[in-house]
Amino acid sequence: MATQMPPVKYDILRLQGGLDLVTPTLSLPPGTARDAVNWEVSITGGYTRIAGYERFDGRPNPSDGRYFILTVTITGAIAIGDTITGATSGATGTVIAVDGSTVVYTKNVGGSFQVGENVEVAAAVQGSVVNLGGGVAVDNATAAQYLYLAAEEYRQDIQAVPGSGPIRGVAYYGGDVYAWRDNAGATEMDIYKSSGSGWTQVPLGFELGFENGAVQIFQGDVVVGGTSGASATVTRVVLETGSWASGDAAGRLIFAAVTGSFQNGEDLDVGVTCAEAAGTENAITLLPAGRVETVTANFGPATRLYGADGFNRAFEFDGTVYVPLVTGNTVDTPLHIGFHKQHLFLSFSSSVQFSAIGDPYSWDPLLGAGEFVMDDMVTAFQVLPGDQSTGALAIYSDDNTSILYGTSAANFNLVSYNVGTGAKPYSSQNVAIAYSFDDRGVVSLTTTLNYGNFDTSALTLNIRPFVQQRRNLVTASGVNREKGQYRVFFSDGFGLYLTFVNGKYMGAMPVQFPNSVTCMVEGEKPDGSETAFFGSTDGFVYRLDAGTSFDGVEIPANLVLVFNAIKSPRITKRYRKGSFEITGTGYAEFAFSYELGYGSLAISQEIERTYESNLVASFWDLVNWDNFVWDGRTLAPSEVEVRGTAENIAVRVASISPIYQPFTVNSVILHYTMRRGLR
Repeated sequence: MATQMPPVKYDILRLQGGLDLVTPTLSLPPGTARDAVNWEVSITGGYTRIAGYERFDGRPNPSDGRYFILTVTITGAIAIGDTITGATSGATGTVIAVDGSTVVYTKNVGGSFQVGENVEVAAAVQGSVVNLGGGVAVDNATAAQYLYLAAEEYRQDIQAVPGSGPIRGVAYYGGDVYAWRDNAGATEMDIYKSSGSGWTQVPLGFELGFENGAVQIFQGDVVVGGTSGASATVTRVVLETGSWASGDAAGRLIFAAVTGSFQNGEDLDVGVTCAEAAGTENAITLLPAGRVETVTANFGPATRLYGADGFNRAFEFDGTVYVPLVTGNTVDTPLHIGFHKQHLFLSFSSSVQFSAIGDPYSWDPLLGAGEFVMDDMVTAFQVLPGDQSTGALAIYSDDNTSILYGTSAANFNLVSYNVGTGAKPYSSQNVAIAYSFDDRGVVSLTTTLNYGNFDTSALTLNIRPFVQQRRNLVTASGVNREKGQYRVFFSDGFGLYLTFVNGKYMGAMPVQFPNSVTCMVEGEKPDGSETAFFGSTDGFVYRLDAGTSFDGVEIPANLVLVFNAIKSPRITKRYRKGSFEITGTGYAEFAFSYELGYGSLAISQEIERTYESNLVASFWDLVNWDNFVWDGRTLAPSEVEVRGTAENIAVRVASISPIYQPFTVNSVILHYTMRRGLR
C-alpha cells in the first residue's frame, strides 16, 4: 500500500516593518528584519538596497558618465587612461577599457569617430577604426562595469572644497550648491560655490557703517567720501534704525570692492550728501570652526539664504552679496536659525530673539523685535503645520519642547509643551509631520484633532540598542520626500532612514557610509526633481541618492529576516524551495542564504549551489552563499533552492559591489511540507 506524502504548502514572507532589535521573535511578523545595513523600507513595500552617493563640485556627475565602444585594428599601443583622437573626425575620448580589438572610451567630445579613420594617441597613429559600437553585444554585467569605469573617470575631475578640516555647512540655493570650509591655515572660514569648473570662492566684500542718513541711498549707487574721495558701488543697504525721512537713518552699506579708504565721520555723497560714515570700511571675514545652519526666507523682493554658525554674526546671502546681521547682542554669535511668520529667529544659548516683522535687519523691540528666555539651551527651531493664522513654531532644547503660537510680538504666546522630550541639534525636520531625534530616539510631533495642539510619540523603541549607542552622536538630518523618509546621521558613519506613507510609520533601517556626514541639505532642482547633498570630514561635498557606489567604493548590504516558524513554532517543516520577487531598474546581483532552527549546530545547514556564472563573494563570512544575477527592469522572480528540516528558518540576503543598481526584495515564497512536532 502506497504511503501518502504530506502536501507541499507555500508561505509568503512579505518584507515589511523594517529593523527590530528587541521584540521577541515569536511576536514579530515574518518579514521583519533582525539585522540590516544599507537597506531601506520602500514606500511601495519590500526592502530596497540603498542608492549610493558621489562627490560633487558642479562639474559633470560621475553617474551621468556614458561609455562608447570602437573596434580598432591596433598597430601600436592603446592603454587605459589614454586620450584617443580620430585623425579625420577630430573626435576624442578617454580610454577606460581595452579588450583585444575592443576599445571602450568615455568623455566623447568633438563629434563621432568614423569607420576607417586612424586613431591617434598623443598625435601618433596607434590603429584604425574598423567598427563603431564594438561589433559585439555587451552583456548586462559588462555594461554595468563599463558604466562604473566611466563614472570613475569623471570622478577624478571632482575636487574637495579648498581649505582644511571638515565641511562646516552646505546649502542648495538657486540651483547651486554652496559650501563652507576653513581655509588652509584654519584662520578663517570661506564660502565656495559649485560651478562647471569646480569650486569657486565667494568674495565676502566690505561693510561701512553710516548714520544721520537724510537722503536715501539705493543699491547700485556709487558712494563717494566727501573728505577721502574713496568710492564704492553699493550692493546692499542695511537700514537698522531710524528712517531717511526723519534724517536719523543708521545702518551699514555693503560693497563688493572699495577704491581708496573711507574716513570716520566724513560725508557720504551720491551727488548730494546722504549720510555720514560711522567708522571706516571693514573687510567681511568669518572666524573658523563654526557649524553653518541655513534657512531660506522671502522678506521681499526675493527669496534669500539666511544662516548662523555659533562663531560669527548671522547672515543674509543671495549667492553674490553677503550681509552680516547685527542684533545688538554683546556677543553676537547665534547658533541656530529659523524663519516663521515673517520673522527671523535666532538662538543665543537659552535666549530666543526674533527680528521685526518683515525686516531681518531690524532687531529693535520698538519696531516689533523681541526675545524669549528658555529654561535650557535651544537646539532647534521647526515650523509646524498650519495656515497663516494658526501655524506654530516648535522651539526645542535637549530635553524640552515649547510651542510658540501667534503671528507677531503683539500676540505671540510661548507654551511649554513637553518636558522630557526635545531634539538633538541639527536633527529636526518636517515631512508633513515634525520629526526630531532625542535621547529616546526619533520622536514625531503631530497635530491632534483639536487643531493647534500636538501629540508626541517615540518611533524607534524597537531599535533601542542602536539608538542608545548614538544618542549623543547626531551630526545632521534631512528628508527625502519622494521616498517618504526622515534621515538622521551620526559621527561614527552610521545613519538611520525612517519611511512614512501618508503619515504612517513603516519602519527604520540603518545605513553605514565610509564618509561620515557633517552637514546636509536637500532641495528641488529647476526641473522639479529632488536632490540632496552632504558635507563630510574629508572636505568633499557628496550628492546623495546617486550612482551605484559610495563614491567609487562598493556598497556592502546585509539583510537578515527574523526566524519564521510559519505560525507553527513547535512543528518541524521540511523546506524544499524558495522564490524571491524582485523589482528594480537596472543590473544587480545579490547573494542568498538561510539558517535553520535558530542556527542550531545540531542541524545540518546545507551548502547552497550557484545559480549563475556571475559569482558574488561572501562578505560576512557566515556561510556559503547562493548567488543570483538579476537584470530585469520591472518585476522578476528568482527561484532558489532551500533544503533542510527545522521548526523555523531565517532568510538572509546580501550584496556587495560598486556597480549594482538599487533593487527591491518585495517578498519570499517558501515551499515546505509539515513534519512532526518537536519532542
